[in-house]
Amino acid sequence: MVYLVGSGMGSIKYISVYGLYLVKSCDVLIYDRLVDEKIIEAAKNDCIKIYAGKSSGAHSMKQSEINDIIVKYGKSCKNVVRLKGGDPFVFGRGGEEAEVLIENNIPFEVVPGITSAVGAAEICGIPVTHRSISQDLHVVTGHTAENNTVNYKALGQMNGTIVFLMGIKNIGKIACDLINGGKSENTPTAFIEKAGTEHQRLFKTTLKNAADCVRENNIEPPAVIVIGQCVNMDLKWNIKSVGIIGTLSFKERLSKRLLNYNVVDLGTLKIKKYDFKIDMDCEYIVLTSRNGVNVFMDHIFENKIDIRRLSNIKFAVIGKGTYDALSEYGIYGDIMPEKYTALELSKALSRCKGKKIILRAEKGSEDLFKYIDNYEDIKIYDIYCDNIKNIDTDYVIFGSSSAVNSYCEKCKIKGKIIAIGEVTARCVEKYGYSPYIANEYSVDGIVKKLEEIENE
Repeated sequence: MVYLVGSGMGSIKYISVYGLYLVKSCDVLIYDRLVDEKIIEAAKNDCIKIYAGKSSGAHSMKQSEINDIIVKYGKSCKNVVRLKGGDPFVFGRGGEEAEVLIENNIPFEVVPGITSAVGAAEICGIPVTHRSISQDLHVVTGHTAENNTVNYKALGQMNGTIVFLMGIKNIGKIACDLINGGKSENTPTAFIEKAGTEHQRLFKTTLKNAADCVRENNIEPPAVIVIGQCVNMDLKWNIKSVGIIGTLSFKERLSKRLLNYNVVDLGTLKIKKYDFKIDMDCEYIVLTSRNGVNVFMDHIFENKIDIRRLSNIKFAVIGKGTYDALSEYGIYGDIMPEKYTALELSKALSRCKGKKIILRAEKGSEDLFKYIDNYEDIKIYDIYCDNIKNIDTDYVIFGSSSAVNSYCEKCKIKGKIIAIGEVTARCVEKYGYSPYIANEYSVDGIVKKLEEIENE
């Protein structure tokens, strides 16, 4: 089965629930240039991922080649997702791909997506239709403006909203042809660049100044052009922005709790697992993060260690997040401090007799060793980040010292900072900032602290 899925515009938050489900479960993913990287990352580890992106003047793959790939995998695999930016049938060549699938007798389903022809204006506070201002909407490709295939005389007589996609490079001719067709040169015009992403920009001008606006502001594709009286409207609430850097799991869990904010992705922390051995004759295994839990359990499964060998071992966890992660594997922490810090966990462990195996990150807190003895410190993973994004936001949230170091070594922060705990806060302070500190070492604690600051 082949699914022609629209990923929506810009961010992962604009893809449908069904579309994301298909991405997460497919065997082959054939995706376009404007698809959010986080959607691609949501696919299974063993999913075959094929980039079939196109950009103006730099087509990496001909449409005929893309069609051949879709047919090839459509005949041999269970589930194939052809993931397209926006909506598959709105200037996305989805119709051509559907025709090819029909010709080859391959079953398929079209999954609609939010097209930037409507969505870009909406998220900028511009309604493309309004009962008292614009009763009609016209969506036009600007990519072929030089071929004179568009009836600009008819468009020039329309009173509604005109949206051009892929028209930035031809904006001079588009504006001229519309004015010659009867459209007033003072018609409000908007340019929305990279709609739905953290790099989104909005510019408003008039039709006669449209080309100058593009040139002076260096507006580049992908950008949507909106022309009509609705452009003068501004129906948008000023939503605070929150920048997050962390693992995919951390960002996903936190983003779900920040629905009233514009969540901006500042980078993804990735985990490098180490080879290690564990003395199963120990009395305690100590885990200090969700990542540590997952790496530990991967070690158990990959080395085919009988889970029953853990029956006589007690587990100590640093906080609720780690406790919850461990419980997902059917193991429940025996020791957890009331205050979720390495120092408090160390105090709790100081009252425990027997050998303790500390499983932690390469750059974990040394506070854990302050009050304990008879332990073995094993570094089981390291964290790194190679896609830092320097974007100004109202808030920046750090869930670990690794996130702090990865971001602050490359970028300056202008907004308020929230650290998940005292250790992370001390790391932030090394870079000259004064962070707020979550009262609880968890995603819940971060959200509560953010709400507390906003309510002050």
